Amino acid sequence: MLPGEFIGTEEEYLEGNGTYLEDGKLYASVAGDLHVDSKHRATIIAKDKIPDMRVGATVYGKVDEVFESKAFVTLEFSEISRKKKTIKMQGIIQVSEIKNEYVRVLRDELKVGDIIKGKVIDVTPFNVIISFKNRGLGVIKAFCSKCRQELSLKGNILECGNCGNKENRTLGFPYGTV
Repeated sequence: MLPGEFIGTEEEYLEGNGTYLEDGKLYASVAGDLHVDSKHRATIIAKDKIPDMRVGATVYGKVDEVFESKAFVTLEFSEISRKKKTIKMQGIIQVSEIKNEYVRVLRDELKVGDIIKGKVIDVTPFNVIISFKNRGLGVIKAFCSKCRQELSLKGNILECGNCGNKENRTLGFPYGTV
């Protein structure tokens, strides 16, 4: 499973480590293997015990907040142990790290709820600084800002199949396969 991948509905599964519930649907919040226990609790077990947070590592996350100059992203990993605890780290994407050209409005490049793929460019004791500037990095799953349905890629534009809304993002590769 990859972050943002649909698992099932809340009627089918209970929310476990490495998953999140949105509008009655359960999604993977970390990359790893799906496990369902006897009580139908879905858990994603990450393939790596502890995330590789070195400069240059590729990370996945969910956009929590977008401001004028930066966006905050939650990077979430399941630790493989008997305790099955989830490690959450704060990631930051600065407007200067979106692309190699001028970005007028950061909210036009990514929005709250988007699933992103980025490259670690700095690690501090409190957060991870992420960049989209390398090829293939950016938003890999986006949701309509009007009705919250998943957006489909039509050429270079994202379009909502539900309400017809069209939006732009800084897209990563492959978009929509999560």
